[in-house]
Amino acid sequence: MIYCISDIHGCYGEFLELLNKINFKPSDTVYFLGDAIDRGPDPIRCLQLIMKTPNIHMLMGNHEQLMLDALTNEDEAFRGEVYKIWRHYNGGDATYVQYRKLPKNEQTEILGFISTLPYYALVKVRSKTYLLVHAGLNCKDRLPGEHLKTTVKRQKSSYPKDLLWIRGEFFYRKALPSHTIVFGHTPTKHLSQGMSHTIWKDKVFKDKIGIDCGCYSGGRLAALRLDDLEEFYVSK
Repeated sequence: MIYCISDIHGCYGEFLELLNKINFKPSDTVYFLGDAIDRGPDPIRCLQLIMKTPNIHMLMGNHEQLMLDALTNEDEAFRGEVYKIWRHYNGGDATYVQYRKLPKNEQTEILGFISTLPYYALVKVRSKTYLLVHAGLNCKDRLPGEHLKTTVKRQKSSYPKDLLWIRGEFFYRKALPSHTIVFGHTPTKHLSQGMSHTIWKDKVFKDKIGIDCGCYSGGRLAALRLDDLEEFYVSK
């Protein structure tokens, strides 16, 4: 079975509970759509569990990108600015403190792992093809018939802001004609008029599914099984 999970944000206990709830087995695959770290109490433990589990495939989230840039970017001025944004405005304190307590070799392993994270994944399940990404895809300037790789490459050409940070320009527009996009980043209570901590499915364009149900802020942690679109939840 193939599952998608996103935005754990340091909620290690809930992550373990959710894996248990889906009866996660070596024959299953989880695609984790980014933001394992920051905000919650156990960000490094979440990241380490993902790193040591070969059938969990992680994508880059905006919080992992912030951490990487804050700690490794060669531009000192840029690194300092991102460091402040990460720790003071995006809940990076717990991550930084726990990271600094690790032996140097484990710090190196973590940064090396983050630096290799892909920004998206394509998964075909039966007759459907899913594009998995942390925040979304900016399709505003997409040409008719344009190849998906061209659309993604344009958004990765410099800093991949759209793939990691986009909100309204993505989920209020039609996206791709032949793919369903599964994304996190924006808590689903902001996508649903009912302010619901449940998986959001685009009823207008029918081409997007949002799975960040706001666990770190009192909502729920969700898993979506792509084989049959069954939903699984654990509460904060």
